[in-house]
Amino acid sequence: MEQATIKQTIARVGECLEKGGYAKGSIRQFYYTTNQLLKFMNSEGIEAYTTDVGVAFLRKKHRFNVTALPNHSNAERLRYLRKLSEFQLHGAAVLKRSTGEYAIPSAFRTATDAFLTYRRFEGIVEKNMGTVSLYLERFFRYLESQSVIGVPQITGAHIHGFLRFITGFTSSSKDHMMRTVRQFLAFCFKNGYHSEDLTEFAPNVHYEKRSRLPSAYSREDVTKLLESVDRSNPVGKRDYAILLLIARLGLRSGDVVNLKFENIDWEGNRISLTQRKTGRPLTLPLLEDVGLAIIDYLKFGRPDCNCQNVFMKHRLPIHPCTASGMYTLVSNRLSRADLLKETGTKKRGPHALRHSLASRLLEENVPLPVISEILGHASTNTTAAYLSISVDKLRQCALEVR
Repeated sequence: MEQATIKQTIARVGECLEKGGYAKGSIRQFYYTTNQLLKFMNSEGIEAYTTDVGVAFLRKKHRFNVTALPNHSNAERLRYLRKLSEFQLHGAAVLKRSTGEYAIPSAFRTATDAFLTYRRFEGIVEKNMGTVSLYLERFFRYLESQSVIGVPQITGAHIHGFLRFITGFTSSSKDHMMRTVRQFLAFCFKNGYHSEDLTEFAPNVHYEKRSRLPSAYSREDVTKLLESVDRSNPVGKRDYAILLLIARLGLRSGDVVNLKFENIDWEGNRISLTQRKTGRPLTLPLLEDVGLAIIDYLKFGRPDCNCQNVFMKHRLPIHPCTASGMYTLVSNRLSRADLLKETGTKKRGPHALRHSLASRLLEENVPLPVISEILGHASTNTTAAYLSISVDKLRQCALEVR
């Protein structure tokens, strides 16, 4: 590929990001990264861009280590470079949206609206409808890049091509995307939107669902994390309360940022809310240390505003914390506590603290159904993924056969 062609590819991907609703800051970072890439290729005398060239660029310019988890900046650069490769191969790039607004192409909208109505009738949680829409949007954008302008034109070859298109995702994500595509194709055949049953072309992506052990921090690590927070300032008071809600009660990020005053029953010492992810109600005891931390933040740290959300950002303009910001908060606090250096490739986000709580409860011989209730899982099968870190303990939970 000639240098002019990679420049054109960069321009096309940039257009995709703009149409996809990416933030201006993200688009600026994309162009900054690709400009650095072009300078690297010129200095090395490289004319053709490949994934290997992108990795070499990151290694030389940004100390990228392929054997370790990338830091936030390199992970972002890697995503941008991967989009270049996707566009070279397929004429389209996978877009990851941070909002629930999905642009289904008009040629596929009628069938999609009918399919989503059917899925709602089946009882799918509304929160999960956004994920279904996201997967279908990716599928349709790929089809558009292959000049497919309607459901009747979809063929088995297009479905196999889409599977190659999403090859950069994890096996779990690919399996979920292909399942959504398979369900959509089955619906289209049964309801006359397509004359053939194409489900056989949308295979299951086989992978070992328990092959990756969840990250977990020890009791000592969690204690060290909490003790490292300086609570003499407003941000420290807020972060300490948030960390306690995740590490001691196992709340998800979305539920922490959506926590409102009305969810806290101070007299009854409990927190009651509707989970953002599952739509299921959840009631947890308001532990003394958690309650005191929240009170400390409300009295001496929280900005003065009329918002009903408990946790606020502390930079102008004042507005509620976001779920995406929780990852940065927890990761930064783990880093400040020097836990990331000690734990190697462990995950660094809020879910790692949920995993840690599940592990600790198991070690204390808390029954599996009770752990499921605490974590807000609809099924103990989901909780089992968290508990795979302690097989011996899981065996001990088995009931005696009589």
